[in-house]
Amino acid sequence: MSLELMSFSPSTTLPVKDARLRFVSDVPLILYPPLAILNEALTPVERLFVRNRQPYIPHLADNWELTIDGLVRYPLTITLSDLQRTPVGSLIAALIGQAHDHADYAAIANAEWIGTPLALLLEAAGVKAQAGFAVCRSAGEQPLVCYVPLSKLWQDGMLAYAVNGQPLPAVHGGPVRLVVPGWYGFYWIKWLTHITLISADKAPPEAHCSGELAIDCRLFADDHSSLYGMAWSGGHGVARVMLSVDDGPWVDAELDDDLGPRAWRRFWYRCLPVGSRRLAVQISDNRGRSAIRTWDLLNDVALRAKFLP
Repeated sequence: MSLELMSFSPSTTLPVKDARLRFVSDVPLILYPPLAILNEALTPVERLFVRNRQPYIPHLADNWELTIDGLVRYPLTITLSDLQRTPVGSLIAALIGQAHDHADYAAIANAEWIGTPLALLLEAAGVKAQAGFAVCRSAGEQPLVCYVPLSKLWQDGMLAYAVNGQPLPAVHGGPVRLVVPGWYGFYWIKWLTHITLISADKAPPEAHCSGELAIDCRLFADDHSSLYGMAWSGGHGVARVMLSVDDGPWVDAELDDDLGPRAWRRFWYRCLPVGSRRLAVQISDNRGRSAIRTWDLLNDVALRAKFLP
């Protein structure tokens, strides 16, 4: 992560979205991109999925403030201009939302998030020794709340106000959202306005469940019998991807450039045999853990159309 000074004017308008995104709901706004348009190292803003749990807040930037309190020696109230005067960090991280019931669409993205490392503000607030969790709250009529271990926020939590080099749109949580790399999107609180530090014994039982991403991948195909996909791990990077066709031997897939431990990594397998019926993908991360996902091509409409006669 590089640290420097940078300024972004907040965005209040709804960004232009790719017309191929599937409209699910207006209030709250929910849009899903088809898998077929996600085969890029970085997901363009126009293809970022939208899955809001309350109406988005277009003019929050006008008077946005973040309060950090609880088990700290020096409670802080920070404005957007204050935040943008702190050193800036950037990281590439996969944002993985909840699964839904349409296999051809996905709440997944990979982007460069730009903002202030939360560790800088926690240090300024003087965190007390007994603090173990952060209670993170959003603005809005139906504020969202999540519990994140303080150790995770110290490690790589970020207050992001820009994405892929442009101001973070309000519909994606702007002016400022919490970024928790390597964890599911549920924890990436949009329109963040409050962080309260509490002791571990004050946290509810659900707070003690890890939100770390499972090792996983998504697949899609082109028109030339080649299989493509993107794989990720919970902040540990992807070291290797192997495929097995019809329960045959494991063969290494080709890997794209490594964009860092929090990012997804693209892979491809050329010339999948026509008539293949079963596919298994094994993803291994940089800590030596692995997971296997399987596909029955007879029951996968998108893949069946490509590889079955």
